[in-house]
Amino acid sequence: MRLHRAFLRLFSVVLVLTLLLCIPALSHASEESSIILTFTGDCTLGNTEGLNNKSYSFVNVIKQHGFDYPFKKVQDLFATDDLTVINLENVFFDKNNNKSSKTYNFRSPTSYAAILKQGSVELAFIGNNHVMDYGPQGFESTRQALEDHHIPWFGSVRGYPAHYIFEKDGIKIGFFGTLPAYFLQSREELSQTIATLKDAGCEVIVGVIHAGTEYSWTRDRTQHRMARWMVNNGADLIIGHHPHIPQGMDIMGHASVLYSLGNFSFGGNHRMTVARRGNIRADKAIVARVELKFDADKKYLGHQVNIIPVSPSGEYDANNYQPVVLTGEEAEKTIQMVQRDTAFVLNPYVEGVGAVQEFIINTRDSMQQAAED
Repeated sequence: MRLHRAFLRLFSVVLVLTLLLCIPALSHASEESSIILTFTGDCTLGNTEGLNNKSYSFVNVIKQHGFDYPFKKVQDLFATDDLTVINLENVFFDKNNNKSSKTYNFRSPTSYAAILKQGSVELAFIGNNHVMDYGPQGFESTRQALEDHHIPWFGSVRGYPAHYIFEKDGIKIGFFGTLPAYFLQSREELSQTIATLKDAGCEVIVGVIHAGTEYSWTRDRTQHRMARWMVNNGADLIIGHHPHIPQGMDIMGHASVLYSLGNFSFGGNHRMTVARRGNIRADKAIVARVELKFDADKKYLGHQVNIIPVSPSGEYDANNYQPVVLTGEEAEKTIQMVQRDTAFVLNPYVEGVGAVQEFIINTRDSMQQAAED
C-alpha cells in the first residue's frame, strides 16, 4: 500500500512537471498571428466617353447612388480584413483629351477615387493595360488622385516601376506586379524590385500578373511563365487578372497561384453577356481571401486561400456595377469553373464560407538554407 501511495505521489509530480513544461510551449504557440488579405479582379470604375450621356453608364450610376455604392454589398469581406487589394482598370482624369489610340479607353473624374476609401479598399494595382488610356497625363492624374485619397498603389508599366510594402505589427508584406510587355522586356528591373522587397525585410512577397487571353476559361503559357518566374525569384503568392472570367489555381512548391479572379465592379460592359466574345456570360468571378500565418517570432509559416464565389452584378442581365457574394447553386457553378482549369481537386464550397483550400507550408526558407549549405 505504501509503495502504491509513493508511486501515485511520484506520478503526480511527473504529471505536474510535464504540464509546467508544456505551458511555455502552449503560450508560445498562442502568440502566433495572422494577416488577412482580400484580392479582387478587374475593377473598371469608369466607362468609355461614348457612354457619358447614358443613364446606365458607370459614371452616371455613381452620380445617382454615391461613392459607397460599388462595394456596399461586399463590406463583410472588405471591412473585416487587414488589406483589400483591387485591380484598378481605369484612369482618374478630369479631361477627355490625350486619349490613347485603342478600342476601349476607360475614365472617370478624379473625385471618383473616393470610391476606394469609402469601399474599404486599401491598395490598388495599376500595372495593367488601361492605366495609360490617356497617356502620361492620365497616369499622373490617376496617381495623384489615389494619393490625394490616401490609397497606396503599385504595379510596373514602362517607365513606372512601383512596389508597395504593407506593415502590421512589425511584419512586412511586399507587393509587386506587371503585365506581359513589361515582364518580357524588363525582368532585370523586376528582379531588382524583388531584391528591394527582400532587403526591406518583407516576410511575404505577393506577385501580381495582369495577363492571359480575354474570356478564356484556361490560363495560357504567358500566365504560367510569369507565375513560375515570380515564384522562382521569391514570390509566395501569385494573383492574376485580365481574362475577365475566373480561371484555375496552381500550387508551385511553397506558393499558391490564382490565374484569374475575373471581373469585379466592372464599368466596361453594361451587359453581363459579352456579344463580341461569342455571347460569353461574364457573370461569375471569385475573390481570393488569403490568411498569412506567422510564428511568435514573426516568421512566416505559410498561407491558406479561401476561394469566394461572387458576381460582378446583383442583377442577372444588366450590369449594375455592384458585386455580390454568390450562394447555393451559382456559387457551386463558379467553383466548378475554377476546377475546370485546375489540375488537382479543389476543396469543396461550403455555404456561407467559401472553398477553403489546404494550408500551404512555407518551405521557401528551408529550401534556400539547403541550397546555401
